[in-house]
Amino acid sequence: MIPYGTHLLDSYYGIKVYGSGHVIAHNSIAFFHDSIGVSTYGTPEDEQELKAVSIDIYNNDLHLQVDDFVEGDGGVHNIRVMRNRGVNAVENGISAQPVFGGPAYYIRNIVYSIPLGGALKIHGSVPGLTAYHNTFITENNTGSRYPNSNFRNNLFFGTDGPTVVSSLHLTTPYSVSDYNGYRPNRGPNSPEEQFNLLNAAGDSVGFKTLKSFSRTSGLEKNSLTIDFDVFEDLQKPIHALERGLPSPVYHAVDLNFELDPNGKAVDAGVLIPNVNDSYNGKAPDLGALETGAPPEVHGARRLDPGQEFYR
Repeated sequence: MIPYGTHLLDSYYGIKVYGSGHVIAHNSIAFFHDSIGVSTYGTPEDEQELKAVSIDIYNNDLHLQVDDFVEGDGGVHNIRVMRNRGVNAVENGISAQPVFGGPAYYIRNIVYSIPLGGALKIHGSVPGLTAYHNTFITENNTGSRYPNSNFRNNLFFGTDGPTVVSSLHLTTPYSVSDYNGYRPNRGPNSPEEQFNLLNAAGDSVGFKTLKSFSRTSGLEKNSLTIDFDVFEDLQKPIHALERGLPSPVYHAVDLNFELDPNGKAVDAGVLIPNVNDSYNGKAPDLGALETGAPPEVHGARRLDPGQEFYR
């Protein structure tokens, strides 16, 4: 997995759309620069009927991209990215750079192994970013500033790289981030201060612990510090690109994203009407997969879920 070097890229984009009312669902996509995206060529059209609105991207299975899995870049209103699974992307999991107006909904997505970037690429003061119930085996480390956002019931796992696990540069006091789980980075080059926010002067301020971050910011009051033992059987990805070496290529069929029923991420979430009403237990679980729920179908429905679609 070497950006722009020797690779298996068949083309630049897997699926690219513009306009309104598109549904991109149950596709299996591998070996592109970006898997799925909104066509990004400038500011939105003046005519409402030409704007990129009401686009649904769900239940896709995405493997080995040079840049990102899903790009909402150039979207305007109601960009819904839900229940996708992405394994191996060099730069970022899901992108919004920018979304014009919002909201953009990122719900119950799974992202694993992002050697050089993070879970979300957010640029251009993206408003209305809503992230619920995602399992991100990578950091929320975007350095950009953005307003009117809502993060709940997500799992963010640091993979011990030279970055922070959480950078919440929220510019509006009514933004929300709570009931999330964070695994701080603990690598030899990881910053000691793993949680960042913007202070009243607009400067980025770091904190060593989730507790100290919450005490100062008022955010994450019900969030947890976690580790990989919240899963039944899932290991941290190995990232070697920062050392100039190729990172391993992982395969979704070898990875188990189910939560340990006795782990601290179970029943640790908050009810979000119309999103997690059918939860099991005392409260919704954190992350993309609810314990005891029917298995999610990612990718083309005619394929064997136990077999890789790309080899």
